[in-house]
Amino acid sequence: MSYTINPDDISSSLYPLTFRNVDATATVQQKIEVYVGGSLSGTFKASKSSSNSTASIFDTNVQSFVQSELAPFVESKTTVFPSLGAFSITENTDVIKSLYCKAFAETINSSGFLVTSTSEQLSSTCFIIPANFYGYNYNLADFYQPSGNDFKFLTALNGQREINENTNLYLSFLGRGNNATEFEFFTNSGSSSVTVVDMVNSTANNSLYTISYGAANLFGSTAIFHVGNFPASSTAYAYYNVSVGRYDGAYTRLSEKIKINLNPDCSDNIEVHWFGIHGGAESFVFKGLIEEEKRIEGDIINLSQKWNVAGGSAKANSYDKQIIRSDSKVNKSIVVTASVTNDEAEYISTLISSPEVYVVLENKYVSVIVENYTINTSNNRNPFIDISIKLTFANQPISQL
Repeated sequence: MSYTINPDDISSSLYPLTFRNVDATATVQQKIEVYVGGSLSGTFKASKSSSNSTASIFDTNVQSFVQSELAPFVESKTTVFPSLGAFSITENTDVIKSLYCKAFAETINSSGFLVTSTSEQLSSTCFIIPANFYGYNYNLADFYQPSGNDFKFLTALNGQREINENTNLYLSFLGRGNNATEFEFFTNSGSSSVTVVDMVNSTANNSLYTISYGAANLFGSTAIFHVGNFPASSTAYAYYNVSVGRYDGAYTRLSEKIKINLNPDCSDNIEVHWFGIHGGAESFVFKGLIEEEKRIEGDIINLSQKWNVAGGSAKANSYDKQIIRSDSKVNKSIVVTASVTNDEAEYISTLISSPEVYVVLENKYVSVIVENYTINTSNNRNPFIDISIKLTFANQPISQL
């Protein structure tokens, strides 16, 4: 028979991924093969969910097969975080995987043996990302076109960004229907220019991409251009817009448009990137009080006093070890105290829950985590919210007794 219900074209690994197959009444169970990223991920036997006089119905949830195949992973940096200080458009195959199933009917033959059919029933192919839904729609339709009009980037902050001239920023998006990125640059005097970058991919591509769009990534950089180029310096510019769409001799915008305001560089800021709740890269520049701390922990042990009972020498020495420290650990952390908007506070809450977080220090990604924190994400009487979060580094190795 056939598959009658399949997951949405773009679905989330965080929620059930359910297929329905309707088979003949003689089918007592099915052998299911699950294919993730084009390869066989696993096989299992499915029992009937229900039946009627004309069919056996099999509902199968294959969510567990997909979750382990998608980033973030423990031992590697997710590809949505590309090289710092350069422009790039990267394809992120570790964050999106194709999914389909094959079903084989199993029946009881006349001798009473279970027989597995060699005839396969093939489901539709969908694409899976580790994303929360946008709002309460319980689907990901807002994140790709043509169902999303204008479709949204895979970010929890869709409003304008405030950045410095040396800031790296990243935006992830679903590539279906898109092959170009447009930047609109606006000078301090009010004039503007347009740059369209070739993504060098087919509009039929179902993959996921991340673009670098911070001032540190654009100004003075090179790319494959359809229109214009990147300005050599950000000095004369007040802000710019970024969007994604289709280029076929002229640019058609298909995504939302995000505005980036340029601010002068200052020393009281720190750049943070994290894996977001919608399955893409997130970026934010904290401006405020930045304090570095070190927490030193260990076991303090008092030892028995050494005592020399032999004659002709001191009974004890001042340098005898009578107290020692053992199993010491040194934890470095950065405490950031800042005032942010209500929208930014909601956005930063996704940083606190993220499994993959980096700060940029000396132009390098440094892995950290954000300590547990209760954050106020809305205040109806104040446009700004004061926050204080702690970014904790891995333990530093030290000599041990």
